[in-house]
Amino acid sequence: MKKYSRSILSRNAVKTAGVLMSGLLWIFFSSPVMGNPGFSPQQNSTKLGEYENFSPDGDIRRFAGESLYFDISLLIFDNAAQAKVSFFEDKGKFKSILVAETKGFVGFFTSYRKHIYKSTFEIIEGGRRVRTTKFERKVIVGDDVERTVHYMDYKSRQHHWFKYSNETLKEQNSEPLPENVFFDDILAAFYNFRNGVYGKLRKGQNYTISTIPEKSMKYILAYINTDQEAEKFQKEEDNEMGGSLLLKVVIPKDVFKTETGELTFWTSKHFIPLETTVKNYVLLGHLNARFAKRVYVGSPKNIALSSP
Repeated sequence: MKKYSRSILSRNAVKTAGVLMSGLLWIFFSSPVMGNPGFSPQQNSTKLGEYENFSPDGDIRRFAGESLYFDISLLIFDNAAQAKVSFFEDKGKFKSILVAETKGFVGFFTSYRKHIYKSTFEIIEGGRRVRTTKFERKVIVGDDVERTVHYMDYKSRQHHWFKYSNETLKEQNSEPLPENVFFDDILAAFYNFRNGVYGKLRKGQNYTISTIPEKSMKYILAYINTDQEAEKFQKEEDNEMGGSLLLKVVIPKDVFKTETGELTFWTSKHFIPLETTVKNYVLLGHLNARFAKRVYVGSPKNIALSSP
């Protein structure tokens, strides 16, 4: 076992874990989870990530009441971080929240870093699509809290954003929203993609998603590999996920800190994200994220009440 001092981990693991979680959220946004509102936690899938009554499109509100759980391993530490994403209705509004945090030994050396993303949506296009009206990103490291809030007003076509450090306002700005463009935050993109908003989900298809501008990022590119491409990748990587779908996501290199900005991961045939590995990441070796479970609670309010 290699020995790493706390000073090295505190400088690099904190930053790495944070960028990792942000990047993994972008990876997993393009992995639809199709189910129906009648699914209960007691029902089991026949295969990992596959469920009864799968549907590639429909009323997007059918996802209300669903939570997905992921485990993230770092270096030699299994389950170094975990993430949970939920979609729910709260007082007549549809919302989503994603919480990702380091834990255990890695949590100790990263001051138990936590990312919390919250989105408030309006439902448009006859129930087919969510559109973000408010998106909040909060990063907690020990006692320090950084928070950014975005408001999208499509009536006045204005995008307002505010950045806080420990609740002290540090920056704010406004800009016009481009005509005929929606700024889909990470969570809106997650649900819209799975509902076929950006195009029918099929092998060999490319997708482009406009996002809230950050650094050089204005949009995300996604691609579902063909059977031949997936088979070639599986052989080259000696991967055991054969029979699943292989997706590729490209984001700007300065966002995820990779050489190419290209990330590849496996999903089930029902488009539940199953696994991704980022090799030789910064100073901390391989990073691996795996799907843990899907839970449908029946009552969306149960999720709302349990969310931070």
